[in-house]
Amino acid sequence: MAASGLQRRKLEVLVDEVENLPTLPGVGHHLLSLLGDDRPSRRDLQLVVEADAALSARAVRLALQAGRPAEAVTSIDDVFDSVPLGALVADLLSIETLDPETAADLALARLWRHTLACGMAAQVIANRLGTVAPSAALLAGILHDIGQIALATALPRAYSQVLEHAQAAGLDLLAAERTMLGIDHAVLGKRLARRWGFSETLQNAIWLHHQSQIPAERTAAATLIQVVRLADLVVRQEGFGYQPSEQIHDRAAEVAERLGLSSASAHQVGRQVVTAFDLNAQPIGMDRTPALEEMWSAAAEARGRLGRLFRAESRHAAQAEAQARRADLLMSLNSRLAACRSIQDVLSTVAANAREALAVSAVAPYLLSRDGDYVEGVLCPPQGGGEHFIHGLKKGEGVEALSAEPAPTAAGTPVRAERLEAWLFERHGARLGSGPFYTISMTAGDARVGGVVFSLRPGSGELSAQQAGELAALASVAAVALKRVQAEADLLALSEELAEVNRQLQAAEHDRLQRRNVASLGEMAAGAAHEINNPLAIISGRAQQLAAEEKTPARQEMLKSIIQQAARISDIIADLRLFARPPAPQPEEVDPAALARQVAEEFLTGPQAADSPRIRLEAAEAAPKVRIDPAQVGGALREVVRNALEACSNGRGANVTIAVRSVAAQGAVRLIVTDDGPGMDPQVRARAFDPFFCGRDAGRHRGMGLPKAYQAVLASGGQMTLESDAGRGTTVRMTFPAAGPQT
Repeated sequence: MAASGLQRRKLEVLVDEVENLPTLPGVGHHLLSLLGDDRPSRRDLQLVVEADAALSARAVRLALQAGRPAEAVTSIDDVFDSVPLGALVADLLSIETLDPETAADLALARLWRHTLACGMAAQVIANRLGTVAPSAALLAGILHDIGQIALATALPRAYSQVLEHAQAAGLDLLAAERTMLGIDHAVLGKRLARRWGFSETLQNAIWLHHQSQIPAERTAAATLIQVVRLADLVVRQEGFGYQPSEQIHDRAAEVAERLGLSSASAHQVGRQVVTAFDLNAQPIGMDRTPALEEMWSAAAEARGRLGRLFRAESRHAAQAEAQARRADLLMSLNSRLAACRSIQDVLSTVAANAREALAVSAVAPYLLSRDGDYVEGVLCPPQGGGEHFIHGLKKGEGVEALSAEPAPTAAGTPVRAERLEAWLFERHGARLGSGPFYTISMTAGDARVGGVVFSLRPGSGELSAQQAGELAALASVAAVALKRVQAEADLLALSEELAEVNRQLQAAEHDRLQRRNVASLGEMAAGAAHEINNPLAIISGRAQQLAAEEKTPARQEMLKSIIQQAARISDIIADLRLFARPPAPQPEEVDPAALARQVAEEFLTGPQAADSPRIRLEAAEAAPKVRIDPAQVGGALREVVRNALEACSNGRGANVTIAVRSVAAQGAVRLIVTDDGPGMDPQVRARAFDPFFCGRDAGRHRGMGLPKAYQAVLASGGQMTLESDAGRGTTVRMTFPAAGPQT
């Protein structure tokens, strides 16, 4: 569910406060070493920038700030063609690098490797398609996870908890981010790209590359989204994922076919990336952590170069500043506000214009929320600087006065602020300096949007009519800009909610189809069992009669074989009947830890215990009880454990773990069976719950174990999921609601 009110605004402020993303220490050292040269090679610089998401984002922003249209900046080639090399060098000299401990704790080198591998794969896919520029695909692939980089580097402790929660709760990373932070990295990345002015094509590739349903129109923008999505799937399947255990719901081969490529091309692209990856990563220091002395040396050379550039630019800046006129600031306010993309940008622009053009000392423009539950503003004290604030409001804190429509005589006219804006002086009075203070309403139509509180500079006397008129004009323009930004934010939130609802509908549809398939197979099995049983009984009976009368040993053996095979068919029919019409569950409150312990002991003490792989039990004694049929669910758990043991016995691996976890956030308990056996390829995994399908040698199993286990878990109100990759083992999760009044 999308955040609202004060919580949502604080999350949006996180986006507004991210300016530049830091890079890895090894990449930063390599880049500073290049920049220390007074005549660095453009090719060497471009290779570093193209391979690093943080540097690519910074370079694209610089091109946009230089006046290049967003839709014209589709690649790093465009950046280097449009920005003078000297300006680019000056900007890159101020890069920030990650703290080595933070980078190691969050394994951020893996995240950087993932973004580079995705960019390389997107470039290869674009070459094969021929409808998307490979350089544009490379940039989109490199930038696709800038939101994840921003979360991990801006909130390292919180993001570490997100990663732990995703692992413990069996959630995908997007769901864990929304649960813990209220926003996921795809939405955050799109907002960053939007605030930085990136093209809509890049914004959508960053935002929608996790969506399996992408608009079918064959536009270049829609195709680029699918190219990035396929690249992301390919490299994660080749081991370039950020989390080793992250879930991959779609098959790369199917996405490739939807793009018009062959199903085998996804594997070919992955192999090509694996072969060429180190040629791109190692030269720029992506996998290297330089010593502190090396960093100091590179930084010293960079500071010297930056000082020389600064002195040259200072002379030009002094000349330009002398030519600027004070009146131009107020005249340009409207155009500056038109470029603002957030509430904080509007408020900061209003405060800056008031300070620069209108001779005010302290100034604090603010916005009142529609519900009157919070106020957001920017405080610029007399000594300079600016501080963004958001305050929740309660009854008795001036909400009534703030929310009231201004009287006709006060609208657009500055009045004394000490009484009307008491909430501001209670919180920031010490920083506002000495008065007198004035306030002017910001109104759009008949509604009050907010206000501007200010004081005049010492020695400037009383507020003049000219100053009052200029401030009234400023407040009127600012109110319109704030209403526009609010409307854009509403549309933005609606589009994000619609995208999330679409993702949830896709997941629900997949689950519905799985249940319907099981039900349909059950009905078919019931009919087939009835039709086969009658002629089978005749065959078996006649064979037994003939065997009783037959005197020739050879013929007796043949008839016995017929009788045995008929009995085998009868057993299969019995399985079909049980699958078609399983007994109704008899639910009772069960301790899941005790049930898991009982199943584990059966395998540990049974006749097969000596030859079985090692079984480990991780059962939390404090896990709440569940209301299930213990016989049916216990049988399902035994079947899953038996499959895990056979997988470990017939392939590599020798460890099976049965774990019981309490999922407090969902009010549920989860039984997890994990093995380190050979795992399943995507084709076998997709049909694991289909009756009569068995991934092992033909004739060894009937393929009814997992389907019946799945059916038993559903009958007790639970859910059952399976995750497996070839060479990485298998994990089966059975989740049940915790027993209680709500069950």
